[in-house]
Amino acid sequence: MVPGIVQRHVVARDGTRIGYQVRGEGPCVVLANGLGGTYIAFRYLYEALQGYKTICWDYRGLYTSGVAADPLANTVPHQVDDLIDILAAEKVDDFVIVGWSMGVQVAYETIRRHPDRVRGMFAINGTYGRTFRTVLGSRFIGRTIPMLLRLIKAQAVLAGRATKRLAGSDALIGAMKRIGLVSPTIDVDVFRAVAAGFQNIDWRIYTDLLTRLDEHDAEEVLATIKVPVSIATGDRDLMTPPSTAEHMHRAIRGSRLVVIEGGSHYTPVEFPAILVDELGRLLERVPGWERASARKAIAR
Repeated sequence: MVPGIVQRHVVARDGTRIGYQVRGEGPCVVLANGLGGTYIAFRYLYEALQGYKTICWDYRGLYTSGVAADPLANTVPHQVDDLIDILAAEKVDDFVIVGWSMGVQVAYETIRRHPDRVRGMFAINGTYGRTFRTVLGSRFIGRTIPMLLRLIKAQAVLAGRATKRLAGSDALIGAMKRIGLVSPTIDVDVFRAVAAGFQNIDWRIYTDLLTRLDEHDAEEVLATIKVPVSIATGDRDLMTPPSTAEHMHRAIRGSRLVVIEGGSHYTPVEFPAILVDELGRLLERVPGWERASARKAIAR
């Protein structure tokens, strides 16, 4: 579905085998996925990244990545360490990072830990931390999610069986459209391909990753960011509402904010043209990461 992808792996510093996907050559753009997403979720952004070296990876315990020996080693900082090990293997020094959903928190943590290496950031449908506080804009729901996660973890086998039947099904997609979790404009084929990965999810690991995500908070990082930043969200995003994006926009000096009318949490496969355009605008603001045609003109 994404031509030119090469699957590779690296052994992280704690011994965990991390799978990642790389394509192309040129200035590096890192794609940090949502929790449970695969590189296919960025299918349309890849079209705008011809002429760049593009790296995406699977978070530990998911898809092509192994399970950490330490059950506590699933935090956001661990995911950032994995990225840095991948970049070392690929001989990449600096990069622009694009995060979707969980990937936005990973991107902020990367900036906190490696500020001199990040040249720009594109935050799509994400938050800076304490994920459960923003769901449906309700603190009550945020307080009940940990209890639900413990229940799912205790019934991981049953959850896995249900997922195998429902993941990517027309029934599930139809239900998500009806309750507003996805937009009617969603690319069903791409969404189904991403959702199909959930058929093999280990729910014990997935619920732990979600729990660790809620423990992460990088709000204090926002005011320290000095590189170009673009923020995009949907006005119907129930997971990370527009108010979250607006808060980040106010806190990050010089950032751009795009609120997509009709967009849900899945704007990368609902309104890809808008995100592709905004990605191009961001890259043009990063010296050395301008569009390939512009770089050639500068070289001449």
